[in-house]
Amino acid sequence: MNFDRDGERKREQAGELFRLGRTCVKTGDKALGRQHLLKAVEYDPQHSEAWLWLSATTDDVAEQRKYLEWAIAAEPGNAQARRGLALLTGQLKKDDVLAEGASVSARQPVEAEPVRVRQTFDCPQCGGRLRFDPELVDLKCENCGFVEAVEETPLKDGARPLDFVLPTERGQRWAEGERLFTCQQCSATSVLPVGYKSAVCPFCGKAALVQAPEEANLITPQGLIPMGFEAEKAYQLAREWLGQGWFTPGDLQKLVRNKQLYPAYVPFWVFEANLTAKWGAEVQEGYGKEERWVWRTGDYTFFYKDQLVPASAVLPNGWQKRLPPFDLKQLIQFKSEYLADWPAAMYTLSLADAYLRAREQMVKEARLEMRDKVAPGRAVRNLQVTTDNFSGELYKLVLLPLWIGTYHYGQHQYRVIINGQTGQVAGDKPLDMPLLVFFIITLLLFFSGLSALLWMLLR
Repeated sequence: MNFDRDGERKREQAGELFRLGRTCVKTGDKALGRQHLLKAVEYDPQHSEAWLWLSATTDDVAEQRKYLEWAIAAEPGNAQARRGLALLTGQLKKDDVLAEGASVSARQPVEAEPVRVRQTFDCPQCGGRLRFDPELVDLKCENCGFVEAVEETPLKDGARPLDFVLPTERGQRWAEGERLFTCQQCSATSVLPVGYKSAVCPFCGKAALVQAPEEANLITPQGLIPMGFEAEKAYQLAREWLGQGWFTPGDLQKLVRNKQLYPAYVPFWVFEANLTAKWGAEVQEGYGKEERWVWRTGDYTFFYKDQLVPASAVLPNGWQKRLPPFDLKQLIQFKSEYLADWPAAMYTLSLADAYLRAREQMVKEARLEMRDKVAPGRAVRNLQVTTDNFSGELYKLVLLPLWIGTYHYGQHQYRVIINGQTGQVAGDKPLDMPLLVFFIITLLLFFSGLSALLWMLLR
């Protein structure tokens, strides 16, 4: 117990010395600030902020690096220390970092911006159009049947540190402008939706990969999952799904009108992070007359991986949780060949905004789970949880295949989404209300009869 009190006293002294040292450095007295800060880390070697500020007391690069590494070792989630080390080692350029408090405003382009044709997919044998074939997982000429192999490389470690991108313009930007595409084959001009990366000329059918000027400040995809099947299979899956369900109308498959499905490679941000939640609560100890409530504190670390955030308005709002799951272990390195003759778009949600959504979701999940982690098997009251200590924050941008569409039944329109990897379907269906009412009445009559029977037997 004496050791605990001594340790606490030293940490308090370290805190006071840190505040003195930081004030000295801020007012220009680096020498005195250095003395206070060195004493602070002597009393408390885990004082990450003291190590960070020590790096500002010297011009020696080796010393700066040492102090920053100690700051990160003491607190892996110290974003300032990680950023400083990245600048020091050249992983992050000083000119790319936004000024503290600076924000990036929307460009709001008024007109469609001309795009450059970055790549076309021409058959070397007949000059026809090469198209990615989901069954072959290669490029195939629609004219002569020539097949061009696409080497598939698994995406083993595509995640990148958030610290190196969030404070830059690339971390704050998103695709904003419609795109003006001029076909190299027939010279016709057409307008592409915001952020579209792949294009097919509506006049001659030539496929191309395009690039807009705004992409210089955007993050390129690291990986994707190839489209798994053609339109015929997608419509078959939709028909089978429409025929399932206890309370769907029996004539749903026959009377569906204007059923349309569109393929797309949809951008998603994928995050992973560690969240250390600190807690304090009154925990019940003892029973009966010996029962008492004791204040306890502690922490618990949650490990999150593959947190998906849709990065495009292509996916309707509120559909993230309903989306049929992807097997992200099957991600492969991004190659433009997979987009040949298949629609694909850049993201319209910035990395910074996407990570805020991911953090909110992780915090929400952690708070829900925390009550069971604090004192398993014992009653807990007045639980207080702090959930702002994130570390190991990584991201990647990937393209995932979807078939998205609508259909009409009666006077209403319904949505349907098909996972382009697994073929799983999600969507909205109408209810057969007479059948549902009949089922509820039958259920009520059954339980009423059962209750009456039990009453007679037990009377």
